[in-house]
Amino acid sequence: MLKNENGLVYVGIPRERVGFWPFIDNRDRIVQRLHELGLDCGYYQHEGHRVDRNRDWICEAFLEHPKKPDWLLMIDTDMEHPITAAERLVRWNKPVVGGLYFHRGKSHDPFVFKKHGFEKDHWGRDQRVWAPMKDEVYEFLNLNRIPMKDGALTIDPPIVGNPLVECDAVATGCMLLHRSVLESMEPPWFEYEAGGNSEDLTFCDKVLEHGFPIYCDLSTISGHFNWVPMGQAQFRIRYEQRGIDFSNFSKRGICELISEYWGKEFDEVLETVEAGNAHMVGKLWNETFGEREDMSQEEVEKFYERDDVGWVYLVELAHWNFSQNFSALRQPLTAYRNLDVLELGSGIGSVSLQMIIQNCNVVSVEVNKHLRGFIDLRYNKLLEKAIGQMGKLSIVDDAWQEKSEDESFDLVIALDVIEHLQKDTLEKVVKNIGRVLKPGGRFFYHANWYQQDLYPMHFEAPKAWNDMLKDAGMIQVTNMEALKLL
Repeated sequence: MLKNENGLVYVGIPRERVGFWPFIDNRDRIVQRLHELGLDCGYYQHEGHRVDRNRDWICEAFLEHPKKPDWLLMIDTDMEHPITAAERLVRWNKPVVGGLYFHRGKSHDPFVFKKHGFEKDHWGRDQRVWAPMKDEVYEFLNLNRIPMKDGALTIDPPIVGNPLVECDAVATGCMLLHRSVLESMEPPWFEYEAGGNSEDLTFCDKVLEHGFPIYCDLSTISGHFNWVPMGQAQFRIRYEQRGIDFSNFSKRGICELISEYWGKEFDEVLETVEAGNAHMVGKLWNETFGEREDMSQEEVEKFYERDDVGWVYLVELAHWNFSQNFSALRQPLTAYRNLDVLELGSGIGSVSLQMIIQNCNVVSVEVNKHLRGFIDLRYNKLLEKAIGQMGKLSIVDDAWQEKSEDESFDLVIALDVIEHLQKDTLEKVVKNIGRVLKPGGRFFYHANWYQQDLYPMHFEAPKAWNDMLKDAGMIQVTNMEALKLL
């Protein structure tokens, strides 16, 4: 239990970079609010080139203050803070507790972290890696129906969930420290490590070493100024799109992966991909079957398992998965998270990777061994750079129909796959989809039943598609979704 003598709050303001006039009003209102509560003990602003030294000077001024205030509230000048931030953070009576805010740059990730191992810096030294607690933050904001607004806000009271979460680090943009924390540590308290962690993360590491827990109050939210304050809305938009963002690729990126997997020089692969198009597999189909329409299921399966078909599909799908049409098809899948998922006909794995990034556990079904190998390569490359929570991926051949247990999946995905199946095979597959879906589960699909001149391996749409779904215990709810009935 923390020992509080007077409940007074001292406000520390480290200033660097540019100042924002709206912050002045924000600061004054925070101090005024503390005065109204009888908890103010003044504020101290220190300026300089190095923010870690500014923070240390503030800590010294706090500890030397004649009134010996219990609490030090640090607030950054490039942010908008809730006027009640001090009293809201004090109420938890924790050694270190931060308000919630978000990166101003591209990621908009929340500044609340868990430890995530170590990596080498530029000079080969070990430095700690911190994983933003994106999932916990997103769930709390979304379940509490927070509007997509910018800047500072508070959640009073939350509809769902405990706003106080224990973590391994919070940033100092809006941080409350108890006197006992600083008194137990040798100065300097804050230290910026060149090529390593910022001064706030280094400080939190020291706090944990001294046995103090660290918390974040998800209901006390600040916003960075970027001419206007910003934060949680940008984070949530970015979070919802993260599956697509991380499973997308550039032309150079996919060519580097194909080069590594194929064992060919990058320039040769680049030339092959640039010369490729979306109709190469159709050409192989015509060379194999000609005008025939009586091919057996076994013949069709053997075609898709062939080595040459796998290599050609690798190039063709690099084109298709890069397209805006493909991104639009999988955009609705951003709404699905934390599910057990089966993807049929995974190709080069873009959708399966999207879903594991969205915290789904995915069984990825692909009949061609070369495509399965390429999915595995992409998956392992993703694991190397992934920070934070992510689902698991299992890559299998077409044996799912025999091996999958009844009602084992929340979601089955088949994008531009089922048109490759003859009617009898399609009926069997749809029945198995209905069997493995949990009650209330979804079948998400898209099929190009047409364009046989370009895609001769596409079969015509079955006249009784809705009857097929009904026989499998499903009903169509949109032109891309069917629902497994309860």
